Amino acid sequence: MVSSTQATLPLLDAVFRDPSLKYGLKFFEKGERNRIQLRENEGKIEIWCAKRERWLRAKPEEAVRQMFLIWIQETLKYPLKRVEVERAIQMGEDAEKERADIVIFSDDACTDPYIIFELKKPNSSSGLEQLRSYLRWTGCFFGCWSNGNEYSHQLREEDPDTRKAPYKFRDIGRLPRQGEGLNDILKPLTFAELKPISNMKGLIERLEHDALANAGVNAFDELFKLFFAKLHDEFRPKRKPTDAVQFRVPMGTPEEVLDRFNGLFQEAKRRPHWNEIFDVGESLKLKGDALKLCAAALEPFSLAKTDLEAVDAAFEYLINPEQKGQKGQYFTPRPVVKMAVKMLNPQDGEKVIDPACGSCGFLIHTIRHVQKLYGWTQEQVYRYANECLYAVDFDDRLKKVAKTMMIIAGDGKANVFGLNALDVREWQNSDAAKKIGEFSKTARDGDFDVVLTNPPFAGNITGKTSLSVFDLYELAVTGALREDDEDEDVIDTEEGEEPTKKKTRKKVSGMKRDILFLERCLDMLKPGGRMAIVLPQGNLNNLGTRSLRSWMAGRARLLAVVGLNVNTFKKFTGTKTSVVFLQKWGGVAGEPLEDYDIFMATSEKSGKDNSGNYIYKTDDLGNQIDEDGNPITESGKPPAIDHDLDEIAEAFVEWGKSEQGFSFLVED
Repeated sequence: MVSSTQATLPLLDAVFRDPSLKYGLKFFEKGERNRIQLRENEGKIEIWCAKRERWLRAKPEEAVRQMFLIWIQETLKYPLKRVEVERAIQMGEDAEKERADIVIFSDDACTDPYIIFELKKPNSSSGLEQLRSYLRWTGCFFGCWSNGNEYSHQLREEDPDTRKAPYKFRDIGRLPRQGEGLNDILKPLTFAELKPISNMKGLIERLEHDALANAGVNAFDELFKLFFAKLHDEFRPKRKPTDAVQFRVPMGTPEEVLDRFNGLFQEAKRRPHWNEIFDVGESLKLKGDALKLCAAALEPFSLAKTDLEAVDAAFEYLINPEQKGQKGQYFTPRPVVKMAVKMLNPQDGEKVIDPACGSCGFLIHTIRHVQKLYGWTQEQVYRYANECLYAVDFDDRLKKVAKTMMIIAGDGKANVFGLNALDVREWQNSDAAKKIGEFSKTARDGDFDVVLTNPPFAGNITGKTSLSVFDLYELAVTGALREDDEDEDVIDTEEGEEPTKKKTRKKVSGMKRDILFLERCLDMLKPGGRMAIVLPQGNLNNLGTRSLRSWMAGRARLLAVVGLNVNTFKKFTGTKTSVVFLQKWGGVAGEPLEDYDIFMATSEKSGKDNSGNYIYKTDDLGNQIDEDGNPITESGKPPAIDHDLDEIAEAFVEWGKSEQGFSFLVED
């Protein structure tokens, strides 16, 4: 018999056939995975069932079931004599009997089913409807679906008048412990009882299928309002961990449910600096059962406790992928973001902007960078973020996401502006001008120390109205983008002299967005300011863009170029890209140099496979490890993505300090 942690986990890996799967068993917080009993017998792995008191073939779903049997005894406090496994359930007169994985009874004789469990192997998402069928046919009120990581505690609700079908179902925060009933379960949760969402994207997918498919509303708009109301509840001033949450489904009519959640949403809109995210008259449009299902599913969780990258991935999923793809908008993978921030090393007092901010990944990691650099308190982080960090995006949905992500990250105010960063005229007439500063047609020096951005690539800007903005761009007016934009006029001369040619320029008929962003970002920088920008690799090596590179060299020093792996932006695009690091001439950068060293690197490990799924670091035993190299089962931290961008950033920092003496890297 094997029961120690060191012996159990390798056998569990063999059961799941993938060492990473055991790290998805996040439902079990008290070490249940380490206390199941496994053995190897005649080349096969077996698992001990405490209820049936015999060894069984160890299959993934059986391993999850045995962990739940431990959890039921230790957390819910039900004795095994009130538990059955593989309980037969008659699903209609002519149907064959189905077998529920675990059933808890309210009596020792096991005649009154109280809680039914439908369990699946890790990573499986099916089974919720099957659980609800069990609840319908047995008359049981409580159920749990889980794959060991994701879970849903279900309540079957009867019509209060008829007590008959059709029944309705909704999520509840927890299951009843022994001796508890419905009234105990429907008591408000405290803030201390809220848990992080292990798979926020999976939860949203379930709500889209379960509640929103026929609700007649936009999923992003309405779920985002609920997220916003929940954040407001979690960020209430002076709340204590033992206080009851307000974001909960009340017992009452659909109108009373709507009043509660729309009331929270309206309160959130009135918070200082949060009122810019939604229009004044905007209200919650989600109603009835759809609202009840969505709110109940979110009720037991905390957005503030949920990993920011999980929230980011969920928001990315919610925004229409086709719309993003058409505009060339792709959320920047976090390893790329972290590399850029580390290489440019933003510091206290330096103003930082992302003019195509998306979900504000660059600024969120700038916050984390300076907090670690200076050991700041949350109050100091708040001060820095509100004084120094700015973001712009023309997409209204992305602006909402950016503001919300900054609020979760600790900004609280979020200097995020909704406007077209490429249109200088729009910029000058906006609220951004008051906060960020104006940029006139002739001004080429801005107020920013650092620009970090991944601008949209797709499509050219064309059309008379759109092209009128080109008058403000040097690349368009001078024709510096392409040498073939030049016309040659012959100048008459005196007899006997060779005729001379005068070069004239003509305006281009269309301009790529990434090219305009390159010039716009350089304009935003003060002399000596530095920038990281993601660009299509063709801008750096195509013959047709050599004049662009010449123009760029006249405006800024090329600090580094990091070629990204082709998988970096998958699943969205396989476009080959590079991160270009520049420092504007002037200031600490000095006058333009004819000859200088440039840091060049190519990423061979993007941290993603060919399908765009993340690859995580493991130790010699196949255990997933965190960024400090510790097994995540011990540290509780998220797994580290297996990429080489950290090493590239460290090599640049060392080179910049020791060989180049860059002032932004050398400590005073």
